Amino acid sequence: MTSDNKVYDVLIVGAGPVGLATAIALYTRGIKNILVIDQTRSFRQVGQIVDLLPNGFKSLKVIAEEAYQQIKQTGLNFMQLPKGGPNLWHYKNLQGETLRSIRLDFDHWYERYGEGRISISWYQLQTILRNLLPREMIEINHRCVNFTQTTNSIVIDCLCDTESPANPFAHWEMTATTEVNPVAENLTHKQFEAKLVVAADGINSTLRKLIYTNSDLEPWANPQYSGFSALGCLEIDNVSADLIQQLESQYWQGQRMVTIQADYKELDLVSLILVHRKENSLGYLCHLSLDLELIENQSPPKTVRSVINILKRHNFSPALTEILELSNYEKLIRRPYYIHPANIPVSNPIWSQERLVLVGDAAHGMPPFTAQGANQGLEDAALIGTILSKIIKNNDLDNLAAITQSFNQYEELRRPFMVKVQTGTMENHRWEKQKWESFLNEVYGRDIEEQLCQQK
Repeated sequence: MTSDNKVYDVLIVGAGPVGLATAIALYTRGIKNILVIDQTRSFRQVGQIVDLLPNGFKSLKVIAEEAYQQIKQTGLNFMQLPKGGPNLWHYKNLQGETLRSIRLDFDHWYERYGEGRISISWYQLQTILRNLLPREMIEINHRCVNFTQTTNSIVIDCLCDTESPANPFAHWEMTATTEVNPVAENLTHKQFEAKLVVAADGINSTLRKLIYTNSDLEPWANPQYSGFSALGCLEIDNVSADLIQQLESQYWQGQRMVTIQADYKELDLVSLILVHRKENSLGYLCHLSLDLELIENQSPPKTVRSVINILKRHNFSPALTEILELSNYEKLIRRPYYIHPANIPVSNPIWSQERLVLVGDAAHGMPPFTAQGANQGLEDAALIGTILSKIIKNNDLDNLAAITQSFNQYEELRRPFMVKVQTGTMENHRWEKQKWESFLNEVYGRDIEEQLCQQK
């Protein structure tokens, strides 16, 4: 017997933006017998800034107009771009010459691709989406640890911390940053039963590991190191006026941010995002090809020294390497990037097993170099929401053949495109301008609503 004596039509594991967007796609189509579970014990202001791009916005509009409008307005307020001339993000070579520029204003993107772009915090995005669902539809403090497929349903096993507050939504907008891992003696076991399960539990997906174990997919159960990492320090104060002036005259030139990269013909990715925070303060984020050992197992000073040596080998100037010398080791960011490749060389489906389907980073997580993680996840949510709604409205919840066919259709539509997106993500640092623009046109310019209408 399950914990709430109920069989849900759809259970979604993961209350991040992709899981919540999937739930909203179902809810706005009249599917109410759904539940979203997540292992977090509180909704907190965590995560980075998310860039929502035209394909993500087009997907949001299909999912729910209200979600689209609220997120758009919040993002526009969050960005607060200066009025006047165009606000640009320049990509420059080591000599300070512009390789390409990206306009940041919403209207420019809308005119070019049929939708705009905004930046928004991950927490704001999550908060807007969860507030569009009934509160009883989301259960936190439920960590998925296993599942069992039965003839007509799937049972999800969870662990919960019994010391959690009785009403976890008493602080729906809570800002506390403490996340305590529950100790073993305070755990209780719960089960939920559903006809269909959507695994939106991120790049470290438990459900992906479970369905890949003891199969020919087992080598891809865990995310693979992409070969790329980030090293950064976003708060460096008391920088000398001479260095600030040198960086301003050669690289920033009136803009707040710039990306400096080695020659695109280089096989290795080496780029430096440089942020002018205020008069004598700056930050940086360096993306580069790096051995995992260097980013995970060395001390912060040794990691910084290793990266400086790499920059020098790629002819980065003393002014640029000096920035890394100023790093505050207590605030140093060291982040290896992982990937779930979409081009796994097997003939059978890789994103579903019977009644369970993977979406978002659980299916195709990747580095952030084209800012497509959340946007591709929203494309997944729009499509899988449409497909699941059709299964339910056609009374096919007990028809495993129809479910399998629908999940295969989802993968046939999304996986080849994800191969292209991941290729662009991993290789665009070697592309010339024409190839890069062709990629952007293909990603941003598609009519997502028309594609989804064919699935209804």
